[in-house]
Amino acid sequence: MAWIDRQSPEGDEIFYDHIGYFVHDLDDAGMRMEKLGFQASATNIQYNEDAAGELQRTHTSNKLVKLNLGFIEMLAATGESPLANQLKSMLARYQGLHVIALTNADIEATSARLAASGIDMQDPAHLRRKVIVNGEETLMMFTVCRVKPGTYNEGRLQILTNHTPENFWLPGDMDHANGADKLTDLLICVDDVEEAVNRYETFFGTDAINMMGLRTLDLARGRFHFVTPEQAQAMLPGFTAQTLPYTCGQGLGSLDLTASKAYFRSAGVKSVYEDEDFFCIGPNDAMGAYLLFHDKGVEAPWASLAERQ
Repeated sequence: MAWIDRQSPEGDEIFYDHIGYFVHDLDDAGMRMEKLGFQASATNIQYNEDAAGELQRTHTSNKLVKLNLGFIEMLAATGESPLANQLKSMLARYQGLHVIALTNADIEATSARLAASGIDMQDPAHLRRKVIVNGEETLMMFTVCRVKPGTYNEGRLQILTNHTPENFWLPGDMDHANGADKLTDLLICVDDVEEAVNRYETFFGTDAINMMGLRTLDLARGRFHFVTPEQAQAMLPGFTAQTLPYTCGQGLGSLDLTASKAYFRSAGVKSVYEDEDFFCIGPNDAMGAYLLFHDKGVEAPWASLAERQ
């Protein structure tokens, strides 16, 4: 499928919006991402809007790495709440990628579709955060629908509508020393590929395909591969799954892979695999996951990498 080269979805389009790390120490996570050449935001305190319109702390905070298409989130718990406690429970399994977030322009229609499909969803959360844009205080506003814990153990699976994209995607925020341009393909390791694929077909509202030997869900923007531990071991140098399921790898399109590699060499960042199209950073340096930087001409990076191993 030819992806739509646009930040925000329209109509019934579903895009891969962001991936999120659950971390123990948000400041340390930000510094580690900055060493990898990402521009990380300041720490944001998160709030939900209650039924009375009042902002209530979620007792979670984040830092963001915004890309030209999609973004990376780092999340930590700062207190006690159902959301913070879910984060702590998943963090106890491993520090790494846990949030899998899609976006759609019509969250009400999407919520109705998910409810009709029988997926056990939490009540919609109305996220609000004060920001300064052009010297004036305003709000970023999102509505987020999350699956209930225990339904999709691969991560905190959610779909959202960003009601104020003009207050989120600000000039300069998407500039990175490593040349990162966009989120592309996510790699998820599971014990039973077909069982996982069947669940995600229901959530995504689309049918899986076979792509170069990998079971795949292809969205209007973004792609998700499901692999067994044996497949992951064949693809990824030094792969070990401490626990399953394990969201083990994220593809990142580079504006200029040669320049990305030059940055990594200058920063002392080593690859676990590298060729003319790829620079793959291992989980020890990338906080529990493989980050696969790839040339913008590579259409399906994880599937292409699998064919080369």
